[in-house]
Amino acid sequence: MNKNIIALAVSAILLSGNVSANNMYINLPNNTYDATRSISSGGIPFDANTQTAVFTEFGYSQLLATSIYDYSDGSVLGSFFDTNIPAELTAAGVPASGTAIDGSTPVSIVTPNCPAGQCDLDALSPLVPPLGTDNEGFLQTWDLQVAYHFDGTLTAGGPIYTGGTFEVFFNDLNNNANDRSVIRGTLVSSTLNAANLDLFFNITYSELGFLFLDDGTGNYRDANQGGTLHLDTNVNPPIPTADQLLLVNPDGPVGPNLIRQTTLDGSVTGTTVPEPSSIALLGLGLIGFSWLSRRKKV
Repeated sequence: MNKNIIALAVSAILLSGNVSANNMYINLPNNTYDATRSISSGGIPFDANTQTAVFTEFGYSQLLATSIYDYSDGSVLGSFFDTNIPAELTAAGVPASGTAIDGSTPVSIVTPNCPAGQCDLDALSPLVPPLGTDNEGFLQTWDLQVAYHFDGTLTAGGPIYTGGTFEVFFNDLNNNANDRSVIRGTLVSSTLNAANLDLFFNITYSELGFLFLDDGTGNYRDANQGGTLHLDTNVNPPIPTADQLLLVNPDGPVGPNLIRQTTLDGSVTGTTVPEPSSIALLGLGLIGFSWLSRRKKV
């Protein structure tokens, strides 16, 4: 049996969950977040549990995205990275404003203001509008903020992402002592179709008991046991134009670089990783099939 066939089959199982979004829910440490939220007109009162209603995706809008392109060879094509981490933007020498490389267009660059919502995952879709659903106080007593760094290569056909990480923080709007990291992941691949960009991640950490994903059978598993995330967004145009790009550090130790800042709208869906027993059964089945094929040939 060709081991590559087994590997490809296992990979197909691991990636097949990205075809459709799995249901998920968030579980909070206590129901104080729900009990102390404001109730909108026509909204529902708080309940005694600590779980949000089921949703299918995290949504975000107007998320600030800053891309930093290596311009050492005089071309925007080549290596780049995306980040919304203030320390990384400062280290890259990103200025507040300047003139684009077209020589005339003014460009403004801002450091993401997380308290103002520029780092937020701002919807648990379809729990919309948020004030009238069982969201356990989401956006009223707590929210979720994301920090990320993604590496890639810009080609003539658009960006190809090669790695990177993200981290989601629970943000208690009333008590900063409860702020903490709840989900982390690594970027494993990307696809680009016209202006539609899809990024795929493995969950490397999820706070125990926080996020639960439907395993495809109606049973919910803790994301702490493993899972994948799929980010769907639009980047238009995929290759930045001269009126969008700001040149920084032309003579500096970490330059020269070109900077583009845009805002993104999109969604993040989740799937669970198959149980090890499922992968093992697939491997045994393929081995058996191979044995029968060889026997038939003999």
